[in-house]
Amino acid sequence: MRVIASLVLAAVMSAAVYDSQSARRKLEFIERGHPAAGTRVLFTPPEINGWLADEARARAPRAARNLRLELGSGRATGYGEIDFLQLHQATTGAAPNWLLKNLLAGERPVRVSAIFHSENGRGRVDVERVEISGVAIEGPALDFLIENFVRPMFPYAMVAEWFPLQYGVDHVTVSPAGVAVVMKR
Repeated sequence: MRVIASLVLAAVMSAAVYDSQSARRKLEFIERGHPAAGTRVLFTPPEINGWLADEARARAPRAARNLRLELGSGRATGYGEIDFLQLHQATTGAAPNWLLKNLLAGERPVRVSAIFHSENGRGRVDVERVEISGVAIEGPALDFLIENFVRPMFPYAMVAEWFPLQYGVDHVTVSPAGVAVVMKR
């Protein structure tokens, strides 16, 4: 039985590495300007989730586990186990404040739901709801969280505002099949 479990685990790990590498190759293809005008590049859910897990391990190894995205029509829901204290230290290098040390230290289950809009070389992400340890954060409390936690830690994150798409991308569509990047014609 252990041999079978080991083989299954090895197959799953191998598939995740392949998916992450496939996503990375597609990103490099786009960033280097190789797609022809009108080309559509599809990132499948396994590719996105493999890449997401690799990026989290590389950038904040002890801060996030079990990351995954579920895609819908024009929307995505992200799940993970997040240690906000570790995430803060990994992204800023700064000592944590009282709030982080006393209220947010330790791993917490997190769920984030967002809508994605894209057109004419621009994109926009609107976060609808965040749940931390099953507690929903919406409306003004969510705005406060984004302004006082997300933006300081991730200054390049564009939330609730239009931003230019780079590398000649015209638009991006999100669907259950994946994220399609369409190049300008």
